[in-house]
Amino acid sequence: MSIDNKIAIVCITENGKNLAFEIQSKLNNGDVYLIRNKKNNFKIDEEKNNVFLVEDKLSNLVPSLFEEYQYIVFIMATGIVVRVIAPYINNKFSDPAILVGDEKGQNLISLLSGHMGGANEMTTYISELIGANPVITTATDVNKKSSLDMIAKKLDAHIVNFRENVKDVNAMLVNNQEVGLYIDGNYEIDTRGFKILTNFEDVDSTEKIVIISSKNNFIDYYIENKKENELDEQMLRKKCSEGNIIKVVPKEIVIGIGCRRNTESSLLQESLNNLLHQYNIDINSIKEIGSIDVKSDEKAIIDLASSLSVPFKTFSVDEISKVDHLFEKSDFVKKNVGVYCVSEPVAYLLSEGNLIIEKHKYKGITISVGRVSK
Repeated sequence: MSIDNKIAIVCITENGKNLAFEIQSKLNNGDVYLIRNKKNNFKIDEEKNNVFLVEDKLSNLVPSLFEEYQYIVFIMATGIVVRVIAPYINNKFSDPAILVGDEKGQNLISLLSGHMGGANEMTTYISELIGANPVITTATDVNKKSSLDMIAKKLDAHIVNFRENVKDVNAMLVNNQEVGLYIDGNYEIDTRGFKILTNFEDVDSTEKIVIISSKNNFIDYYIENKKENELDEQMLRKKCSEGNIIKVVPKEIVIGIGCRRNTESSLLQESLNNLLHQYNIDINSIKEIGSIDVKSDEKAIIDLASSLSVPFKTFSVDEISKVDHLFEKSDFVKKNVGVYCVSEPVAYLLSEGNLIIEKHKYKGITISVGRVSK
C-alpha cells in the first residue's frame, strides 16, 4: 500500500506510546501525538521526529486532527474515541478514516470511513505490519464482495446520484440480489458479487445494471455497434428510463490545449464540447487539462478547468521540446512560444504517452486527447 497522505497516531498511555512509535517506524510515516495527563507524565524524546506533546484535553485536539489528517489512529478504548469524535462526524465522503487499536496491538478496528476514507485498507495494512487482528465490519467486506463506492474510488469515477446509487447497489449485493456489471474497457477492479455481463441478452430479470464506460452515450453506441435485437434494445432503453442503469464514468481523459492569447472562454468551451461530441466522450471522464507554461494565466483555459472542476497543469518549453518532434511541426508556433506544437505533446505528457486523439483545429485553438491507464 502506498502511503502518501498524512497520518496522525494518538495515544494516552505508556504502552500506547510504544505502539504508536512502532506503527510510525514501520509505516515510515505519521505524526505521533502524546496526550499528557497526571497518570502518564509523558515527555518529548528529542531524538524522535514528528512527535508532539499535547498539554490539553484529547477532545480539544480532535477538531484540528479532523482538519489536517486523512487517517487518524487512536490507541485507546473505543468508547473514548466514539465520544470525542462524535461532535465532528459529518459524512463518509469528507470524514477522515478513523482507526482504533488497543494498547497491546492485539486488535485494530476500522471505525469510520471504511470505504471512501480508506480506513478498511489502512486497517489491514497496519495490522499486517504489527501482527494485529484487523476488525472490519462493513457488510460488503464481511461477505467478501465488492462495492460500488470502492469501484468508483479505484477508478476515480463519476456516478450520478452517487449516494443513492451506492446505497442501493451495495444493499443488493449483501442481500445476494443480482446486479449486472458491464465493463467497457480494461479496468482492474474488484468484481466480486456482481454478475459480469458480456452482452445484454436475457437480462430482463436483472433489476440493476452497472456500466463502466467513458462514452457519453453508451447505450446508443452499444446498440448501433453490437446489433442487438429489437427486444434487447427495448429492454435497455426501458431500464435507462427507469433509472436502473447506473453509469460509472472513470476519470481517465486528459486534454492538451493550445490557443491564441485572449481566446474567448465560451469559444474554448464550445470547441471542446464539439470534440467530445464527435468522439462520444463523456465530459465527466476528463481528469486533467494542460498547456504550455506561458498559458498559465490564460483566462479561457483557467475558466475551462474551473467549469470542469479539474486541475490545469502546465509544462515548460524544455519538457515539451523533448517530445514535440513526434508530432506535426509549426514554425509559427515555434516562433511564438518556443516549441513546434503544444496540444499534442501536452496530451502525450499528461497521459504518459497514450495519445488517443490527434490535434483538432478550431478558431485559434488546438485540442488533443490522451487517456491514462486505470
